[in-house]
Amino acid sequence: GLLLAMPITVCLAVLGRHVEDLHMFEVLLGDEPALTPDQCFYQRALSGDAAEATHQTELHLKDQSFEAGLEEVVLGGLKLAERDARRGLLDAERAQRVSNTVKEMLENLADVAPRRWFARNHQKEKDDTVHGLASLTAAESGEDEGETAAIGRAELAPGWREDDAILCVGGRTPLDEAAAALLAEILTRRGLGAKAPATEATSAGHIATLAGTEAKLVCLCYLGLGTGPAHIRYLVKRLRRILPEGTAILVAYFPNGSGAGSVKEMLAAAEADSYAASLKEAADIAVAIAKGEIKNKEPGEAAAPVSAAKSEIKSKAAPAATPVEERVLAPAASETAGEVERTRAAPASTRRQPRKQSKAG
Repeated sequence: GLLLAMPITVCLAVLGRHVEDLHMFEVLLGDEPALTPDQCFYQRALSGDAAEATHQTELHLKDQSFEAGLEEVVLGGLKLAERDARRGLLDAERAQRVSNTVKEMLENLADVAPRRWFARNHQKEKDDTVHGLASLTAAESGEDEGETAAIGRAELAPGWREDDAILCVGGRTPLDEAAAALLAEILTRRGLGAKAPATEATSAGHIATLAGTEAKLVCLCYLGLGTGPAHIRYLVKRLRRILPEGTAILVAYFPNGSGAGSVKEMLAAAEADSYAASLKEAADIAVAIAKGEIKNKEPGEAAAPVSAAKSEIKSKAAPAATPVEERVLAPAASETAGEVERTRAAPASTRRQPRKQSKAG
């Protein structure tokens, strides 16, 4: 039995890795964690244990930036919760519990840099006997690598220096409200004034209260589209009628898995000023608008492309030009300067030949 135990264990572990129905053996006999970081966070948030959820997030933040950690762990856990809610496995009460846990976790992490905290303690244990207090002071005063530096209020455009210049509102559910709280925390750490009111602020009975807001940007956060994007389109229209002139609207939809390009193309019909598919992209757009690098569209003007992804979608949606049209409209990007000059110097009859052929056809 002892002679056969090791080869049998190895065979079961290999089968568990390559056979889906035997995946349990890989979990039981493998050396990898049974749950991914986002699954661990979702498990803690589902039980309502904010302290343990904060600890799980801190453990993951010690190896990467604060924004990347929230994107991968916390937002990933919220995506799992949204998937369960869509399947009918997560009721409203537990969804509210997950949302409250995320908000409490953000309060625990307020004004805390976990990556620097872990680095300082590791540096103290490793180098205190060798370098004394000099290394500890350097670790405390150093900045986190990979963290986006906060911008000064003096760099912001007029009207953006208030503490509530940005409103991050959940679109439909308490899970959306938690995602909006994540975005507000990231914007605050970047130096912008951001608040995350309750989702009821955009309901039919409370949306009129936004008429007197001084916010310059309203971010609508969604983890799921529900029955379709019609809810987003009608909400944007209602906000247009109520919000003061000049207030921009950003739609942030965080899809679970691939397909972000198709989602952006679908959300383009919402007639918002901009849209994003990740926390980082939404924060970058908000910072660009606050600095005046992106101008808000005037009333009656079509939405301007505010991100590279939106421009790519528009270019993909446009019909492909034929080779003749490409030569007539503009020279191809791969043409050299000499080729362009030779094309211009060609006889007129040669350049008009394709047009004559089309008429004959």
